[in-house]
Amino acid sequence: MLLHIGKDKALKMAKVLYLKCTRCGATYEFDINLKLCKKCGSGLSIELSYDSKFEQLNSQFGLWKFAPVLPEVKEKFRISLGEGNTTLHRSKRIEKELGIKELFLKDETIEPTGSYLDRSSALFVSFALAQGIRRIITYSTGNLGASLAAYSSKAGISLQAYVKQGIDLGKLYQMIAYGANVSVVETFKELKGKNGTATVTEYDPLVNEAKKTIMEEVFFQLNSRLPDYVIVPMGEGGLAYATYKALDELRILEDTRDKKTRIVGVQPEGCEPIVKAYSRALNSVELEVSPKTRIFDLSVTNPKFGNAALSAIRETEGIATSVNEEEILDAISLLAEKEGLLAEPAASLTIAALRKLIEQREISKESTIVCFVTGSGLKDPRILKELALRKSNLGELIEELSGGKMLNSTKMKILKILSEKDVYGYQIWKELREKYALSIKIPTVYQHLFDLINEGYVEKSVTLTTSGRKRTYYKLTDKGKALI
Repeated sequence: MLLHIGKDKALKMAKVLYLKCTRCGATYEFDINLKLCKKCGSGLSIELSYDSKFEQLNSQFGLWKFAPVLPEVKEKFRISLGEGNTTLHRSKRIEKELGIKELFLKDETIEPTGSYLDRSSALFVSFALAQGIRRIITYSTGNLGASLAAYSSKAGISLQAYVKQGIDLGKLYQMIAYGANVSVVETFKELKGKNGTATVTEYDPLVNEAKKTIMEEVFFQLNSRLPDYVIVPMGEGGLAYATYKALDELRILEDTRDKKTRIVGVQPEGCEPIVKAYSRALNSVELEVSPKTRIFDLSVTNPKFGNAALSAIRETEGIATSVNEEEILDAISLLAEKEGLLAEPAASLTIAALRKLIEQREISKESTIVCFVTGSGLKDPRILKELALRKSNLGELIEELSGGKMLNSTKMKILKILSEKDVYGYQIWKELREKYALSIKIPTVYQHLFDLINEGYVEKSVTLTTSGRKRTYYKLTDKGKALI
């Protein structure tokens, strides 16, 4: 049981009872700086005491409309930038393309900092302010740090953000603009919060608790009904678990026991420990040893809510699946072109998974489906650039405007030759003469190839020996393919 229903009908706020491990069930007294179970290292859930009937507080702003099912924060400490209450789009054009009965998109791209984690920051920063916290330390892959920076600024609390080298540039810009002190580190080594200081992580209990409001909003936006499927991205697994928790709250507070909603959790190929545990019928999630994905926000090798997410998926008879980067890029384009939503890669996994599961007949086309779109594409200029290169003939202009080196016409001709097949140097020289009537010396061709390799457009493919002669073949990289 996740809920403890209070008898006091006048109670308008939830009381924090204790922290409970989502795996082994161990309980702890609430501490803002306690993040993980001391026994098994899994994520912790906040156990609350609620009123017997949930009502949205229309007099409140942002997240605080859901104050009755959130940890108690007195009104004078509540910080809001207008988070929550996001649009639930009926996606009729994608419905038609995929042949689905009903598809809805929960659009978290319109949050104040462009991420669903604004809900989490509103709760954490408000709770910290109420406890007299004056400094917050965070370890973030991107969105959480950017969001906390904005809300800490609003609350007058200083923020120290630790990030890794691979952070998306747009998120780094946000942190700096909001006034956070940002430090780049190789690994996250969590520090203990001292007096007046609180630490916050992606798997923080308070951070996770706020995420359940997305599913609760969906319920009310669908006129008090639940979808057949809800599809969510997974990194730490917290959103999948929070969605399960919300469904459990609605089952008790809104009596939705006759309706089953299946949770579909999606991870990127190359870092999919929860999906592997699901597909292999394992009892627990195992460490991803060698992660290989550019979806930095979801590159979590040891998800702290992984087992909780796995249980949530199985208990709702849902699905865990992964999608590759090509499918993700296609989903970004589909959302943008069909629905006018520009989503970041981590947010587009849900659409990529939907298309895949419909094609595989894992999800019935007669279903009502909700996809969470968790963050704005404007946060990841790298991926936007790649999409723009793929979808237009403005490659050289885009490279120049984005600070890249504009390629001369000879180099562009070499890239076009390589776009047709992998070839060796002499063959490139020959095709330049025959196709383009371009007469240059063979050493010049190799100099161009050397430059293109250094600029990341070309790489060596294979070296073969024919008639005693070694020939090195060249091919386009993903960057080169995008440019062409």
